[in-house]
Amino acid sequence: MKITDNLFDLTQDQIASSKMMYSGKVVKCLVAPYHTFAQLEKVVKYTKNTYLFPERELSVSQIRGLISMIAANQSNEEFRIITTNQNVILDMIDSCVRVLTEEGDVVDCPCKTFAANIHDIRYYILENEAHQISTSQKQQSKDAINLIIQECQANAHKKMLKADYDILASKVESIGEDVIRGILEGHLQDIEVI
Repeated sequence: MKITDNLFDLTQDQIASSKMMYSGKVVKCLVAPYHTFAQLEKVVKYTKNTYLFPERELSVSQIRGLISMIAANQSNEEFRIITTNQNVILDMIDSCVRVLTEEGDVVDCPCKTFAANIHDIRYYILENEAHQISTSQKQQSKDAINLIIQECQANAHKKMLKADYDILASKVESIGEDVIRGILEGHLQDIEVI
């Protein structure tokens, strides 16, 4: 993923718009419809003003008031929100919103968000095919995982050089799907390292 410590940069005009809308605060919103909390907590730099999927812990009414709460906060530090919640997105001005694509790129928001039509948010941001991995890329990923599965199964209950084992273990560890990775880690335990 290509997420910087500050999530993304804003122009001076965008900073001024944010301060105008949010009581002098710079508030950034990264919409991440293709990633999980577990994936992002490893790459997003945590600060006291970072909200990583706040919808996981707050009630619906608290989520609806999140941006108002931030605007009322006494801190003048930058606030960062990573979310997929439509209520949060609807309270954000689009110049302060970016989308994290399925491939891990941070791209500009493709539509107006502040008090927008909920269907626009859903269609242009949360389900936008331009932000998704193409069918051919998804097939390449499946093919690559299938090769790793075949390699693990072929070497189960056999001896393997440590260097080769380390390479295979690294491939298994890189798999993002917990269930598949867990099964393959079990296969790794059946390999005798020499």
